[in-house]
Amino acid sequence: MRPCRFPAHPCPGNRAYPPVIMKEPDYSTYIKTFARLFDAYDAVLPYLEAGEDFKSFVERKRQWLERLKTPEFPVAFLGAFSAGKSTIINAILGEDILPQATKSFTAIPTLISRGKSNRGVVHYLDEAAREELKNLYLEEISKELRRPVGEYAKLERGELLRRLEKDIEQRKTQMGAFGKQKFFEELKTLIQGWKKLKGAVKEISLAELPHYVTEEYEDILLVDRVEIFLTEANLPESVVLVDLPGLGVVNPRHRKLTKSYVENDAKAFVIAMKVFHLLEGEEIELLAEIHGQRKRVLQRAFWVINQWDLLTAQQKKEEQAHFEQKIEHYGFHIAKDRVFHVSALNYLLLRLIADGRLEKSGKTGEHVDTLQKALGKIPARGEAETYLQSLEEARDFAQFRAALFDYLAHTAKVEFLHEARSEYLEMASRLRDKLEPLYQLYRHKNDESMRNAFIAGELSRRQDEVLRRLRETVREHIRVLRTDLLPELVFWRDEDQARLAAQIEKAFDTLDRKLLKNELLKGLDLNSVVSRLPHKIEENLHIQQVFRAQLQALLDDQVVRQHLARLLDAITAVDMVPEEMLAALRDRLSGRDLVNRLKGMCDVFLFHYGDVIDELGRSILNRLGGEEVPNPQDVLEALRRNADAALEVAKSLNLVGANDTVKQMLALGVDKLAAIYQALAGAKKDAALSRQRDDIDYALDHYKRGLLDYARGQREQINKYARRGIKNYFEELEEDLLHFFDAHKSHIAKVIMRQLSADIDVELQAELDKQRIIKEAYHEVYQVVSVRAV
Repeated sequence: MRPCRFPAHPCPGNRAYPPVIMKEPDYSTYIKTFARLFDAYDAVLPYLEAGEDFKSFVERKRQWLERLKTPEFPVAFLGAFSAGKSTIINAILGEDILPQATKSFTAIPTLISRGKSNRGVVHYLDEAAREELKNLYLEEISKELRRPVGEYAKLERGELLRRLEKDIEQRKTQMGAFGKQKFFEELKTLIQGWKKLKGAVKEISLAELPHYVTEEYEDILLVDRVEIFLTEANLPESVVLVDLPGLGVVNPRHRKLTKSYVENDAKAFVIAMKVFHLLEGEEIELLAEIHGQRKRVLQRAFWVINQWDLLTAQQKKEEQAHFEQKIEHYGFHIAKDRVFHVSALNYLLLRLIADGRLEKSGKTGEHVDTLQKALGKIPARGEAETYLQSLEEARDFAQFRAALFDYLAHTAKVEFLHEARSEYLEMASRLRDKLEPLYQLYRHKNDESMRNAFIAGELSRRQDEVLRRLRETVREHIRVLRTDLLPELVFWRDEDQARLAAQIEKAFDTLDRKLLKNELLKGLDLNSVVSRLPHKIEENLHIQQVFRAQLQALLDDQVVRQHLARLLDAITAVDMVPEEMLAALRDRLSGRDLVNRLKGMCDVFLFHYGDVIDELGRSILNRLGGEEVPNPQDVLEALRRNADAALEVAKSLNLVGANDTVKQMLALGVDKLAAIYQALAGAKKDAALSRQRDDIDYALDHYKRGLLDYARGQREQINKYARRGIKNYFEELEEDLLHFFDAHKSHIAKVIMRQLSADIDVELQAELDKQRIIKEAYHEVYQVVSVRAV
């Protein structure tokens, strides 16, 4: 085996390696350790039973690689209206970047960092962010209306506005006012511009910045954030200054965003205040709320009291005391070295003068008179650097700036790396737990024992797998047939009935009727011919065979060729089934047994066929009449109907005189009347033969209709019993096949063994590689968890 790729500390079955001691871990160290851990995970993943939750967990940890490669240290600035946040940020930058005014200017988050070019990028809300903002408005409005927010959330946007307008008007009527009208107006603006600039990204020049970050911008509600990139920003490369929107505006997303930065996202945050208004505004209330839940939050805070230069010495004492009272009121515990009394404007003016950039500073240059009040003059460029050191409020600002960056470079970095280490250890621990069973399985095995165990285990595994696949194939096929196909199966369909009818029609229509009539009339009494016609037709046409043949053809087409052939194909597709088994299966699934079973069903369907033939003969005879010896009454009635002809016959037989009448003839005895009747019938013999031929045609048509009716009447029974018979056959077949597979396990094993012998080296090497990778990965994570490397 190859040596472990990951040197490890003492662990079961592994030799001892000296621990890796890292005195001052840096980003590159963490990147390497994370990368090694992910290499181990990626290598072993094919062998892990890792569900989607665990995979998602690892992918979230993988994001730390990017965070370590390009670390960011956001500094969030929060404070009440006109506290001077923008001026403080400009002073930190030493440039006039953010606009300053006497109104709330920053209406959206503005992020400032170093970049390859001086530019701004406006990001607009995407679909998800708009939906979130809509729901935040609804929460506020529904509270005021005292309605469940769910009533509104499910409405389509157009319907939502109509419903809210109606409910708000009703509320105004009842209460006289509606306190969240501004929320509704902004929600309406959001919905009406829903498709506008969705997810758009727009690049702007720095000169255009004031237009996009103030409440005067018509689409300000649709802006997510603005990023500002500066090529020569006086910032460490990983620091991002975040000017948060003030909470004095309506937009509820701003409070959520500010809370997120203070609680989690910002590595440090600056509380900006101005004199006479210390610790005022919604921002401070939010900070107190967060502090009440998470005391450690304030460890990342810097407190900046701006415009300190405007106070007299006495006012400074009073404001300091007032600040300490407020701190005590809120229960804040802060370090004194984190409180700074500054004049951000004077510091910025002196910085611009010292760098020779005051004339190009725009709005800031217009406030140079404040510096003149503090110094008594506007210093020359050479003097500005001195005043930066000597002017108390400017010096304190420089100290604040240095302390902030020092905190980010050291304390925040350590905390960031500590968090990365915790994430790393958590992943290593969970990965170790996943690997433990596999490692214990392989830790004591050598190559030879592995070879033997692998062959035996692989043979058993593959045999079980083949048998499992065969069983599942049969069971699934029979299940689908039984539950999905058979309940809907119409075995004897309209087209099958029409096909049989066409065959019967054709059999009768192509019959040589003259030959049949001649055969039937030979030597038989004319009146009994038609009663024997059905049996004569059956002898010549073999209707039973036609019926049986069609049923068998239907079975072969609908069941044997479709389902049995499909089942055989599915079984054949399973690897490792020997040819002798396949030959036996081809015979078993040929359909022979099913066809024989159907032949039995055909006999059941045709059981009463003879009775039907007899009944057809009787019905034909009854319809046509034709007894051999008529009774006396019938003779008398026949003679009355043919009185004149009968009288002439009687005279010719000398049974009455030449002048006798019909009345005298009918008065003769029975025997004489019968003689007259017989003589009269002989006279009509030729006419009777002709009529008999017509009766045969009638009988043929009647028989044909009878057979068609009989076949039509069998349809329901055929479908019922055929469906049941097919179901029973396949259930018996399922049991037979499962027994067949079990009985031929040894045959399957022989095929598997031949293949194993052919590719054992490749298979075994793959198994050895698997074990090596598992052991290496386990050693790597064991080292991390046990020794806490990094």
